[in-house]
Amino acid sequence: MNTPARRAGPAALYLNVDLEIRSRTSLLPVVEALRPHLLVLHAGRVRGTFLASFQLPGVTRSPDVAIRRFAQALADLAPALQARCREARDRVFDIGLEWAAGSRAFPLALRGDTVKTIAQLNARVAVTLYPRPRHEPRKPAKRGRRAPGR
Repeated sequence: MNTPARRAGPAALYLNVDLEIRSRTSLLPVVEALRPHLLVLHAGRVRGTFLASFQLPGVTRSPDVAIRRFAQALADLAPALQARCREARDRVFDIGLEWAAGSRAFPLALRGDTVKTIAQLNARVAVTLYPRPRHEPRKPAKRGRRAPGR
């Protein structure tokens, strides 16, 4: 009897996009302005540089949607805060993927308008591949030793 072949899964799964902004000066005013719209993952100094890291609330279906939503949040900032973002030394859209150990390729392509948006923000794209979480079996609870003869 022939059994149907299993369909191989993709090698990775899309998780989300983080926006990271690094500056020599404090980004706290930008962080506070974006806090009602974005999740703040980090805001503070790291090795002498101010790092502000954000994530979108909820789930995004694609990196294109996430990057456009981030770009809109930045465009909605007051002009002085937009200038502070432009003056930052680095802006990165970090696309997070989870390694899925599948055997199919995982194509990841950004739309042309998304690439234009990234370029207009003078930003970079990074891709972070996270290991799949280990699901180790629970170890049984240790039992006390029995006294001999009991």
